[in-house]
Amino acid sequence: MGLQVIGWFENLPRKEQPPRSIWWSDKLLDKWFKNVESDRNAKTGKRSSYDEADDVPMMSNELAEGLRP
Repeated sequence: MGLQVIGWFENLPRKEQPPRSIWWSDKLLDKWFKNVESDRNAKTGKRSSYDEADDVPMMSNELAEGLRP
């Protein structure tokens, strides 16, 4: 837990760091970070780069084809 808290202070802007009063609760921390994510998405107008990624068709691999029966 200690390393997580240090990570918050090193990697998050001050307004996105959870208050000390909720550090003990996984549920409250999950809710906090979901709200942070929602706020970020509202500012950028995006949901997630993963959600917007295009499906890439599978490519064949000549070496693997020689190994398959």
